[in-house]
Amino acid sequence: MEGGDESDAADAQAIIGGVDAKSDALGAIGSLGVAVEAANEETGALDVQYSPFCSGTLIGKSTVLTAKHCVDAARKMAAEGRVYFGVGFDGTHPDRTVDIVELGRAPGHEGGFVSFGRDVGVVHLDEEISDIEPAAMAALSDADIDTRFAAIGYGVQDNENTSGTRKAGSVTLRAREGKVFELMFGSFEAFRQWATTGDRSELLARSLAETEEEGNEGEAGCAEGDIDCLLLKYYDAMVLLAGYEALVGAGEGDAQPCYGDSGGPLVRIEGGRLRVYGVASGVMRSNQLACDYGTVYATLGPDVLAFAKKASAWSDPCGDTEIDGVCEGRTAKRCTALDEGPRRVTKTDCSLLGQTCGHDGTGAVACVDPGN
Repeated sequence: MEGGDESDAADAQAIIGGVDAKSDALGAIGSLGVAVEAANEETGALDVQYSPFCSGTLIGKSTVLTAKHCVDAARKMAAEGRVYFGVGFDGTHPDRTVDIVELGRAPGHEGGFVSFGRDVGVVHLDEEISDIEPAAMAALSDADIDTRFAAIGYGVQDNENTSGTRKAGSVTLRAREGKVFELMFGSFEAFRQWATTGDRSELLARSLAETEEEGNEGEAGCAEGDIDCLLLKYYDAMVLLAGYEALVGAGEGDAQPCYGDSGGPLVRIEGGRLRVYGVASGVMRSNQLACDYGTVYATLGPDVLAFAKKASAWSDPCGDTEIDGVCEGRTAKRCTALDEGPRRVTKTDCSLLGQTCGHDGTGAVACVDPGN
């Protein structure tokens, strides 16, 4: 979730300065995690370990709103175990989990604070959640600047990297456009001091190195090794995506979202219903805190809001067909897995191979030789 850093963007490490968020009214806000079976050291039995890596909000019976970089993280995590949406206050011991079976990414993939463009995505679930009311969605306006919202997530809560439970904190909406580092630091001089001391992140060092390597004095406008010139270019170039990003926090009484809060909502309860205005996208660290200077949220501008509303009405194209599949005569019918692209039903006519439909050693549907 750090600015511009795709590798650390979904670092599985809640809101600093917040409070526990156990209310049933927040049931739509849950964790995105990976479940892995591991042997219990004492008994040898297999236990399931639940590891949250992002946060998200139920916006439809089987659709969860999160950050685009969390969607990409879910795709990678699927290689390690079962990826899920976890319901409940404690993300490491969720009340229940529902498998993630389909992924979606909002349009607009260029730029943005974490280099994912409009950093909003959705995950779709294997089963409908019918006992929790989905959150509504809305766009921010300039009239909302200087007003307070709630930030909620399961990420880092302190400098000891305590995480995994749902926390909430109030944050102030500061800007919907402008230079990110100017808004965070107040001046180039303050940004330069952060960038050239122990506060300087590995990300920034890499970004500057890449800028220097790709350009030359004529193209980049900076002499080789001129760090101040490169810093100024970075300072000027990093701007909020107008209408699709906002800076919140770092004001008096504000909490600070952190790693693992990625995808968590910027919300208020209005008219008795939870309403989402954006998802946590990126943060910066300081010498004092694991995350500091406020948070960039990806917001629901027109194109993204249209995408999310359409996604909220998603229904499973596989219906009752499972990934393991069933036999329909000599045809093997199954649903595709998360790593097989868009979710869909496939039908394999085993007779074309001189075989019949059966099951392999794992119980999954397969084409097998007659008599086996």
